[in-house]
Amino acid sequence: MATPYRIRIVTGSMKDAGTDAHVFLTAEGTNGSCTWNNLDDKNDKDDFEKGDVNTIDVSANYDLGDIKRITIGHDNKNGHAGWFVSSVSITNVATGKMWTFLTNRWLAKDEADRKLYATFTPSSVTQVTDYRITIFTGEAANGAGTDATVYLRAFGTNGSFYLSDFNDPNDSDDCEAGEVNSVTYTCGLDIGDIGRITIGHNNAKKDAAWFVDGVKIQNLRTGKVWSFPVYSWLAKDKVGAQLEKTVYAGKDMPHYSYLGQYPENRENGWSEEMNGVCHDDSNWYFTQNGNIWKFPVDHDLKLSCGGEDPSRKIYKYHYGYHLGDIDCYNKILFVPVTKNGRPYIVAFDTDNIHKPLAVNEMKLPNGCYFDDIGWLAINPNNGLLFTSNGYILKNNPIYVYSIDFNAIRAGRGDFLKIYTQVNLLDEEGDEFVERECMQGGCFDKSNNLHLCNGYYKNEHSNRKGGITVYEIPELSYNPNKVNYARIRARSNQSHHFRFQFNTYGEEPEGITYWDLDNGKSPNIKGQLHAIMLDNAGRGDDDFYFKHYRKI
Repeated sequence: MATPYRIRIVTGSMKDAGTDAHVFLTAEGTNGSCTWNNLDDKNDKDDFEKGDVNTIDVSANYDLGDIKRITIGHDNKNGHAGWFVSSVSITNVATGKMWTFLTNRWLAKDEADRKLYATFTPSSVTQVTDYRITIFTGEAANGAGTDATVYLRAFGTNGSFYLSDFNDPNDSDDCEAGEVNSVTYTCGLDIGDIGRITIGHNNAKKDAAWFVDGVKIQNLRTGKVWSFPVYSWLAKDKVGAQLEKTVYAGKDMPHYSYLGQYPENRENGWSEEMNGVCHDDSNWYFTQNGNIWKFPVDHDLKLSCGGEDPSRKIYKYHYGYHLGDIDCYNKILFVPVTKNGRPYIVAFDTDNIHKPLAVNEMKLPNGCYFDDIGWLAINPNNGLLFTSNGYILKNNPIYVYSIDFNAIRAGRGDFLKIYTQVNLLDEEGDEFVERECMQGGCFDKSNNLHLCNGYYKNEHSNRKGGITVYEIPELSYNPNKVNYARIRARSNQSHHFRFQFNTYGEEPEGITYWDLDNGKSPNIKGQLHAIMLDNAGRGDDDFYFKHYRKI
């Protein structure tokens, strides 16, 4: 009776580690042996490439018994034949017993002993541990990426491992500005809880200086993840920098991967002059051309909608004037309004958006009115409201307010009290960040403020505009104090955190953070959601709703 086996092969992550040759494996057990030729992972069209973890289901005519050794190799055919094999495991599917072989060697005519096959006995380790190592290269000015050889040491409660050459098998030019790169590393033991890492490079090649945002390591067997925020230059030519740095496990990095757009290129009856977006537990809220819209989360936003439809739980209220990016907290919807040079924030009950509860005029600490107000965001951890003038400058920071909900319910116009101020710094913390044409803002649950800004006529499509994420420090009441928040992530034009807008009429608008990977919103996934409008076409503005998943 045939006995099923599952073979798992890990290819190394160094340069040229993969093979296009035909792979074979012979297993020798106490009851006999079996050779499997032309091993093929049916789920991978190009298996045994650099960094691959391939699984192949095979069978033997009988149970081989206790497997004492294997021989693995290839026929050296096709253009790229040399192969570095990190590990092999064989599992008897019927009994569940597994044998692990730590190979860690080249099978190549031009490497090591130049042999195309090798024989191995089972490791004393009953189960190897694979780690997924992800490195986030920053977007600091003046060339954040590196061409040097990157290395990493990880230290856990049960041991350590050393990766001498970090090389993403899916990126021929990894560790460049804005990139997110990953490798799989096979370790002979589970090193336990990882408390610290040391990351660095050999300073080789011309463009060696490297700005690292951070590192994540995931134990692929247990699923546990450790984050290591770096936010430093690793360089010889930067003041105070060194070629390596030891970092302790800490706060997660707010980086994202672009998922796509939905709706895309739609004139859905409510896209003209769309401005803001937020949500509560069950509903979307949008501001658009003086209107406030409320849609249930299970409503397909691609569908056309000409007006209020209570039968579908769709509500619309025309307030008028220019309404900016919005937020809700404690069942109150806060809407920034610019009206005749006298901006204010109006509060609505989320259960009834047809009746304003209270209006708070927005004045600067010197008593002058805001010029305009395009956004606000409320930190869900403490209920503090953040907003700014249209431009965030060194002398025109973000203003933070406490909210008096009793004043809102009483209809008073003083429900916001200045709490403190925040100014923005770049990744290195040595230059102020200025943001023109502020369009939107939102918080995640980790005190990270996400800001969206830019205008297609002002060349804001790269570093001066887009989405930037800032880590807000712990704040205390001091209306005259200016606190400082550093950039922790930037959107870009071509990498994972992609937020493109051209100079022909595309304009960023509102942004919100809502975990929708549970499938409750039709065709929308991810955590970060940002509006982009196209003002160039005929008819209403085209609505592009961009979605991002936290990495």
